[in-house]
Amino acid sequence: MTAHYSRVRPALFAALESARGQLDPESPDAPVFILVTSPDGGGKADTVRAWLEAADGDQVVLSANGDKVTHGYFAGWQALFDQALDDAEVNAPELVAAAEQSIKRLFPHRESTAFQVPRDLTGVANRDERTRFYFHEYQDKLLNGVYEFLDGYLAAAAAPHTLVIDNAERLSPTAMRMLDIVARRRTLCRRLTIVLLVNGEPDIVLAEHAAQVAVPPLTKKEARDLVAAWGFPAPTAKQSDNLWRLAQGRPARLAALMRCAGERVSMPDYLTFSTHVDLYLSLLGERSRYDMLERYVGDHCVDDDPIAVRNYETFDPGTRERVHRVVLAGLAGDPAEVLHPVHHLSLNNVSDQMVALAPLSISLQEIGLYDTWFDLFSRFWADSQLRTLPGGGQEHNLVYLRMAFVLYSLGLAHVCIPYLDVFYQHFPQSLYTPTVLYSQSMAHGRYQVPPDLVTAERFALLNLEKIESEFQDHPKREYIKVFAENALAYIRARQGRLDEALKLCTEGMDRMQKIYGDEKYALHQSILVYNTAQIYEMVKDFPRAYEVYQRTISLDPNYGEYANDLANMLQRTGEFDEALEYYERAIKLCPPYYEAHLNRARLHVQRGDSAAAERDFRRVVELKPAEARAHLGLGVLQLKQGNHAEALQSLDAAVYHDPKNAQAWSNRGLVLTELGRQEEAEESLRTAVKAGPKLAEAYNNLAQVLYATGRPEEALPFLDDAVRLSDDPDYAYNRAFLRLELGDLAGAETDLDLAAQHGADAEELSDLRAQLLSAANGTR
Repeated sequence: MTAHYSRVRPALFAALESARGQLDPESPDAPVFILVTSPDGGGKADTVRAWLEAADGDQVVLSANGDKVTHGYFAGWQALFDQALDDAEVNAPELVAAAEQSIKRLFPHRESTAFQVPRDLTGVANRDERTRFYFHEYQDKLLNGVYEFLDGYLAAAAAPHTLVIDNAERLSPTAMRMLDIVARRRTLCRRLTIVLLVNGEPDIVLAEHAAQVAVPPLTKKEARDLVAAWGFPAPTAKQSDNLWRLAQGRPARLAALMRCAGERVSMPDYLTFSTHVDLYLSLLGERSRYDMLERYVGDHCVDDDPIAVRNYETFDPGTRERVHRVVLAGLAGDPAEVLHPVHHLSLNNVSDQMVALAPLSISLQEIGLYDTWFDLFSRFWADSQLRTLPGGGQEHNLVYLRMAFVLYSLGLAHVCIPYLDVFYQHFPQSLYTPTVLYSQSMAHGRYQVPPDLVTAERFALLNLEKIESEFQDHPKREYIKVFAENALAYIRARQGRLDEALKLCTEGMDRMQKIYGDEKYALHQSILVYNTAQIYEMVKDFPRAYEVYQRTISLDPNYGEYANDLANMLQRTGEFDEALEYYERAIKLCPPYYEAHLNRARLHVQRGDSAAAERDFRRVVELKPAEARAHLGLGVLQLKQGNHAEALQSLDAAVYHDPKNAQAWSNRGLVLTELGRQEEAEESLRTAVKAGPKLAEAYNNLAQVLYATGRPEEALPFLDDAVRLSDDPDYAYNRAFLRLELGDLAGAETDLDLAAQHGADAEELSDLRAQLLSAANGTR
């Protein structure tokens, strides 16, 4: 690292202190970050560090580099997390254990003495055996778990912490998601001040929750004072002005120019800053320049000294690449490789970059950090030549196949299907061909909207044919064959051919067990058993489904999603107590598991435990604020409790996040009715019937509003729809009442009989029949 010349700007301390005074984690509208901006080399980092050192009171200050290319997917947060984990392992192991499912999945190479539960099969399976990948929302669960770990750690810490993240404009999408969670949940900021240092203009996402401090260029006086503080000979007044202009008011450039001047590079103002640095480098000699290059690359290209950066930029590309390859060789097989993609991306040939990045790419995909993964690799996806790099069975080919897996799971099957076609055309004999054909069957039959079961079946059958005829010598022939049969079983189930699907699954399951036993391909065996349980559930053989679910859990006891699915079945079959036990198990085994909380909340509603349901719904909203079903659940509870203002807020959130949620629009209409806002209620209910043309209660509720606003004739057709769609006796009763008022006595009598057939309250029916009889007598 180059000798550092301080860039501290004391004049900015007051602005930084003012920004800190604006922070208020208790207020939902107040800033939670400090955002400091300037051009690169403006002195932000040194100034913030000096300001913090001068501040009164005890605090722990951590500095981090947020550049995802030089410091990895969790750059910016890694220093704080590492300190917290190292400390908590010794002094608060219970905090680590509480968050271990998130920690060990987000950092798969990190072991901890505080972990209490073994990893699930997804986490321990060999790379080429991994047939299960985390859902794209999994990352937020992991980050919420890490957030809660840090929150607990800082709450117990002796002193408040400050985290300074330099190069925050280069944060990975994963690190940005962490910032978003911090800004939304806010509790972490009670003991943690986050200072983001940004080169240039801030991203709008960073600025949204920040108190901003813009660092201006140096004044001429500041420039003179810095030069004096650095110990350089004082330039003349004219030289000082020229230096200030050439430096563009940036301390880093000014220091570089003073070093140039020390080598007797004159400072005429008609030459550019870069030219002066180039002249300086030319005087150093090749050995000194090469040593500087080695230091720069060996430190993962993090030095922001303008001379070191310019030396790297102007060095012979071949030599530069050789130095990167030396570093890459040293990182090979080291878990730290995933933190430094700068070396892979600095190779001159894009094909070499892709090949070098393959292990790192697969590691990120296995963790489930798909946004960061595509941020780094999507440009390679667009390159048609890279898609067909020889020879079809290499790790770089697997990178593309896994990209295809993720794309169709993200709902982008139409993007990956053409690539799968190209791969099969170029490499029909590849060892990955069965994987490609399996992916095609799943992309068409499961993930494409709408699914194309005909094409999916064609690919599934072609896969089995190819395995039988051309892959007799494949080292994992039986394994891939059962895997292919499993894809066909899924398609058969979607076609309604459940017996065939069940036969494929059970026979494959038995064959895997016979050939490989319990240990080999354990992950795939657990998935196969799980799929079999689902089909038993689809055919309503619940006892057999329960038995097979238990077998699934025994194969992978630390995979909480299996426990959640069994709990769902138990809930549907009325086994509420046992369902609660499995929901609890699922929540304990997974990173913050909003789906299990949502499912358990619905169970609490069924059991009439509103308080427990509300706790779970609120936990879901805390973990995933965009989950409309949780907002809807809260809104319904609040409506029943008479908390109409709160209910409206919840239902507004539900329709914001899911504008097609007819149930939410319908309940929102009810709340607005209770609040006396009839016009808005009508609008909400009309939206409900449009969004859910089969939702009978929406028609009934709209009819009620129309009747209440003096439009009974207009209300009647909506009650007709409600009665047509549902056997609810209230709808028939309501239509009888309305028909009676409109003078349709025969129709009212018919509806009363219909309501009685559907189980309407006898006393209410008796009262309305009396009114009907009175009306009939009055017409005679």
